[in-house]
Amino acid sequence: MFDNLLRAIRFIFRGEFRRVWNEVHVRCFRFVWSLLFAFIAPFRKSGRSTISSHFSRETDYPVAFKSPDHIAPKGTAVNNSTNKYFILKMDRHFRAAFPQASPLRMMDLGCAGGQTVVDFMTLCWQGVGLEGSDFSLKHKRANWAQYANTNLFTCDITKPFTVKDHGQPAQFHLITAWEVMEHIATPDLDQVFRNVVAHLEVGGCFVASTTETSDIHEGLELHQTRWTNAQWHDYVTRHHPQLERVDLGLKIYQYVRYNFIHPSFLVYRRRA
Repeated sequence: MFDNLLRAIRFIFRGEFRRVWNEVHVRCFRFVWSLLFAFIAPFRKSGRSTISSHFSRETDYPVAFKSPDHIAPKGTAVNNSTNKYFILKMDRHFRAAFPQASPLRMMDLGCAGGQTVVDFMTLCWQGVGLEGSDFSLKHKRANWAQYANTNLFTCDITKPFTVKDHGQPAQFHLITAWEVMEHIATPDLDQVFRNVVAHLEVGGCFVASTTETSDIHEGLELHQTRWTNAQWHDYVTRHHPQLERVDLGLKIYQYVRYNFIHPSFLVYRRRA
């Protein structure tokens, strides 16, 4: 709290009033929706089936040992991001888009503490989170103490992997990646998108936020692909035509992660 106050004062002295307003607005927005979520969630999940899942992930690369984020853990060691508004908005959207689906499924790539996954599970979705570093697993931080190796798994998403449910390949209606894609070395992006497409239901969506800024931690550059939003969309259009751009009607602060200075979101639906 004190650190945030100091940051706000520094921004004000630099004349960055808009940035302070954005931060205050977002914190108020999230606080209100965290309260609303507690009241709305019981009504949303009332009468929904609670079909049990038995997830597993198959890979020859359970940990991204060469990733700077594993070598020098930063976000994976502290983040546990969610946005209750996003959870409720996506719940309504996908129940309308897949009225016969029971239950809906979601997967979060680079899940850190796993809170986004757990919040969807609260609404009777089946959820899986994949994290390249084993820091959270080893320290049993956030939701890993309860959901490790049942809903939260370590996995190098730059290598081929398969998530299964009861031994059968699982597909998901929603796959998310919050401030993750820029952490992937550019040559590895193709396999990441191949993994996304392979696990995405036809008509399902991939939603990600990215940033083009640098992030050096313990002497290592964590952001290995610092592209603009236009560069990301050009890449996907040229290399992965199975994905088409869509608009889910979300504002910047309604996503789980975002960068107000360089807002960049990848929102795609898998074609038939």
